Amino acid sequence: MSAADVPGQAFTERLWAQLKPGVSFTEAIRGAMAPESRILEIGPGAAPVFRRRDFPRLKVSDCCDTAELRRQLQSAYKLETLPPDLFDDIDYVCADSRLAECVPAGERFELIFSSHNVEHQPDLLAHLRSLQALLDEDGAVALVVPHKQRTFDVFRSPTTTSDVLMTHYGPPGWKATQLAFDADSRSAIAPPGSTHLFGASDPMALGDLGQAFERLQARLRGEATDLAYLHHHVFTPASMQALLIELYLLRQCDLLPCLCSGAVSNSFMIVLQEVPWPGDPAQAAVLRTRLEELRMEHYRKMAFQGG
Repeated sequence: MSAADVPGQAFTERLWAQLKPGVSFTEAIRGAMAPESRILEIGPGAAPVFRRRDFPRLKVSDCCDTAELRRQLQSAYKLETLPPDLFDDIDYVCADSRLAECVPAGERFELIFSSHNVEHQPDLLAHLRSLQALLDEDGAVALVVPHKQRTFDVFRSPTTTSDVLMTHYGPPGWKATQLAFDADSRSAIAPPGSTHLFGASDPMALGDLGQAFERLQARLRGEATDLAYLHHHVFTPASMQALLIELYLLRQCDLLPCLCSGAVSNSFMIVLQEVPWPGDPAQAAVLRTRLEELRMEHYRKMAFQGG
């Protein structure tokens, strides 16, 4: 979708004006927002993009509360103390994909920002619906997403619409177990100390197949195993846009991409906005035709250009 295809383009236009050579995604997104903006940042951990000292109406969501996050960071980095202002207090704790249920009724945001978070959502459709429910009129969702071709997901298949639908509507935990096996067995492992981006000629190994099978069996027996480390979902720019279009055409979610970048380092950025399905049959037919054309374009990129 181009910026002209959906309503409420103020954020997209401001963001486009900020995207210049040498400017990072996060710098551009910050520069596109006024200090008084109502912003929700999801899962920033110890590296928030937005801070309350600059954006007083900022709200923060994470999978645990402030005290637990500090404890986890201290343990992970083996630190006795953390700087007191490393990150802002967490407003909404959401450990699954249903964020809208954790936010007070009526709370809406002009921007919902999430970096390297969407791929961890157990139920992607529930998460997308939550984002839609929390958007202000003409609001935008900005996601920075790991690019499959540039990360340890390089050997995994992109998430499909059937993956998303089966996770949401299928037997509880079944699809997550399958995706966990793929992540355990097909993730690329770089040599210790390596900082490269998993190129075709770089040395690497695959996950241990036997261990992956043991974990699969344990999950099928109902034994608790950690899924927090997983990339439940794997994306390229084309695959993610195709997925969102298909969910929209199936009337599962009204978020559509209005801007999507190519790869920068190991990530890409995609901006979503809510596009209600047209009530007029003629307008709906025109939109459906255009989306089917875009859907084919994205599948061509995936098949012939590795997109």
